[in-house]
Amino acid sequence: MRGEVKKELSAIDAAALTGRDVVTHFLRREAKTIAYNEPLVHEGFDVEGVHQLRVSARRLRSEIQAMRDVLPPDPWRDLSDDLKWMGTVLGRLRDLDVLAGLFEQHVADGTRLHDSITSTLERRRQKRRREVSSLLDSSRYSRIVKRIGRLKDHPELGEVGRTIASELFLPPLWEATCTYLDAVGDPFERRSDEALHRVRIASKKCRYNFEIAALYLGDEAKVVATSLEAIQDILGKVQDRSVAVSFLDTLGLEEEVDLDVRRALRAEIGELRPQWVEQFNDVRRGILDVFGSTDQASP
Repeated sequence: MRGEVKKELSAIDAAALTGRDVVTHFLRREAKTIAYNEPLVHEGFDVEGVHQLRVSARRLRSEIQAMRDVLPPDPWRDLSDDLKWMGTVLGRLRDLDVLAGLFEQHVADGTRLHDSITSTLERRRQKRRREVSSLLDSSRYSRIVKRIGRLKDHPELGEVGRTIASELFLPPLWEATCTYLDAVGDPFERRSDEALHRVRIASKKCRYNFEIAALYLGDEAKVVATSLEAIQDILGKVQDRSVAVSFLDTLGLEEEVDLDVRRALRAEIGELRPQWVEQFNDVRRGILDVFGSTDQASP
């Protein structure tokens, strides 16, 4: 699906891309992804379908947020709010699926700990599945899909839609880059799991700005986006394991029952923690390449 939309843009000279080209590219991509995955979720709560539907909602919202300085408030603000709601509801179920997969790697079948984890997760899953079913059957969800379908063909951008993409998006790209570098600060600073989660969120926000830039700047921006995505992935694994440890706290079991699993999860966190710094160094080098080539090395 992504490849089909990419082919449409490849026929257009990147230097000639307009704001409308960029905005409709992302809308069309997510419209296709939602249309493909919705039946999988509706019919059987397919784990990958839930994941992709959630990714689509969160990704499009992030893209809208990255373009918010150039998009008119109406109807984009309402769509962003709706996508946040959609991503949150789907995320609650997806998070349980991630926990289940993680514990499968660490807990042996037939043990007391395995039984306790499985029964607790299943109770929570049942509740979250009902919420997802209600979402897909709701008028609000129907409105989201119809609005995306309409905007992908008629994005209602006015003069912004006719503006050359590089002129439109380079200033907010520079601002987002400065905000990100300030937020991270010294990558070697000792941080709590919660602080690393904030780095992950900041990396995600910056990543979408560079994914947008990849359309009109090409590979140099794509390299930065890829490194930011790698940081997201590494710190996402840290967050998953931190959440898993907190989940064990809710089971109320004796210390010796889950001690080995806790130790294993914390050991993995310790191994993962430093890995994002190398990617961050790649991000900084890539940023210099991007703004050096665009003569935008100052605000």
